Amino acid sequence: MARKRATLTDLLNDLTFKSLYNKYSMLAQSAFEWEGVPDEINPKYIERFLFDFGKAIFFKDPDMSYMCLQAHDGGQLNVYGEPLRYLATGLNYHKYFNTDNCVIIENNPLRLNTKDFIMFYVNKLTEAERTMDVNVKSCKTPVVFAVDDKDVLTFKRLFQQVDGNVPACFVDKSLNLDSIGVYDTKAKFLGKDLMDYKKSVENELLTFLGFDNLAVDKKERVNLSEANSNNQITQSFADLQLKSREKACELINEMYGLNISVKRKEIEPYVDNTLDGHDTSDSGTQRAD
Repeated sequence: MARKRATLTDLLNDLTFKSLYNKYSMLAQSAFEWEGVPDEINPKYIERFLFDFGKAIFFKDPDMSYMCLQAHDGGQLNVYGEPLRYLATGLNYHKYFNTDNCVIIENNPLRLNTKDFIMFYVNKLTEAERTMDVNVKSCKTPVVFAVDDKDVLTFKRLFQQVDGNVPACFVDKSLNLDSIGVYDTKAKFLGKDLMDYKKSVENELLTFLGFDNLAVDKKERVNLSEANSNNQITQSFADLQLKSREKACELINEMYGLNISVKRKEIEPYVDNTLDGHDTSDSGTQRAD
C-alpha cells in the first residue's frame, strides 16, 4: 500500500507542535543555574536528564573522574521500595552503582520528568493555535461556491489566489458568472475567545514550571488576593524543583568534598511603562500595569 502523502495541513500541525514544544522545553531546561560543578560535567546535561527522565545519577568513576548520566533503577529495593543500586548509562557506558557511592539528583519529590507535562499542555496549545488558523481562514473566505463541473478547476485556482493574498483575480470573460451559486457559511471570528483560552493554558503550564505569568489587559482590574494566590502556587512549584536539586547538592558535597550549588535564575519582571499607574483601593484591587 502506498504511503499517504503528507498534506500542508499535516505539516503545519507538526510544525506548530514542534515549535511550541521546543519553546517551552528550552524555557524549562534553562530555569536553574549550577555553580561549582566539576569541569568534566556540563550542567546543561544535568537539566536535560532531569527534563527527560526525572532523575540523574552523579558519581565518580575511578577511570573517568566525575560524571552525571541517565539513571535507571537497579532492581534491588529497600523496605520503602527505594532502589539500593542504580544503573548509569551513556553512550558506550553502562555501570552499576550502590547508593553509598553515587547520588541521585531528583527533578522533583516524585522523580517525574518535565517532558510529559509539557507535551500534555503543548497538545492543547497546538489545538488552540491551529483552530485560530482555521477560524481566520474561514473568515477570509466565508462562502461556499456551487459551480458546474467544467468550472471547478477555475474556481480552485481563484481560491488559491485569494488564499495567497492576491489583490485582484482575473478570469476569462467567457466564464458564466450567473451560473454560480454562492452560500454564506456565516463564519464568526473567534480570535479573542481562542486567544484567551490559549493564554489560560499557557499560564497553567508556566505556573507548573515555576514562572510568573499573571498577565492582564491594561483595562482589567486585578484582585490582589487572586494575584497573591497565583504567586504562591507558582512559587510552590518552583520550590519543589529547587529543593530537590539543593538536596542533591548537599549529598554530593558531603560525599565528594565538592562545593556545588544551584539556584533559580532570576528573571526581571516585565513592566509596560506606557500604561496607567497603579490604582489600589480598600477593596483589594489594582489596575494592571
